[in-house]
Formats: sequence, structure tokens, C-alpha cells
Amino acid sequence: MSEMLEMNQPLSPDLFPSGFPSDLASAAFVATNEVAWRPALAARSVEWLGTHGYAVLGTELWLPKDGSIQSLPYFQNVDRQSNEAWHLFVARAAAETLVYLRVFTPKFIEEGDVYVNVTWVSETEFKNLKA
Repeated sequence: MSEMLEMNQPLSPDLFPSGFPSDLASAAFVATNEVAWRPALAARSVEWLGTHGYAVLGTELWLPKDGSIQSLPYFQNVDRQSNEAWHLFVARAAAETLVYLRVFTPKFIEEGDVYVNVTWVSETEFKNLKA
């Protein structure tokens, strides 16, 4: 069964990292303080996040439909390995996510007018998640 999320949530001022490209921010589809992009822009966002110290924890495929979001069964996640240095985790997470997007984008497009939800964290946020 697909999860449905409410759309048209107010945009949180701290939704994007400092310095995040305005063209990517303005092209984002935002719902419940989560962000998604069309597949090509999701890849650009992942590249930016990875080069600015943010780890991509995973992706989810969204299909906006009738005022809600249908979550499609395409999920990808990256876990930090024990004792993995933050910068190595960030680089690996970005690389794995970019490969995943490159391989699956043709399949995503077959599903319809989809968006890729990207979840990322800073090192401080990651430490707080694990606390």
C-alpha cells in the first residue's frame, strides 16, 4: 500500500542548507518539510549536498496525485559504517545515491510525473539522530 502525504505545507525557512543553489531550491517540490525534485534535479541536489558536507541518507519516489503524494515502491538508503569518517561517509553516500538515480531514472519516468524525495543531514544533525 502507498503512503499518502498532505501537500502545500508552509515552507520552513531552514529547509535548505546555507548556500544551497536558489535554482534548485525554487524547483523543489515541498511537502511536510520534506523536499523532492524531478530526477535530473535530484541528482544535481545530491551532488551539491555531497560536495558541501551533507550526507544523503536516502531517497523515496513520490507521485503527486489529487492533492496528495503517493509514495512509490522505490526506496534507497545509505547507512554510515562503524568508525567511518564523516567526509568518507558523505562522499560514499553521494556516490551510491547518484549511481542509484542514474540506474533507476528510466524506470522512474515510466511511473509518471514523479519526484525524488531526498533526505540529508549535516554531521551535527546525524550525531543528534544517534543520541
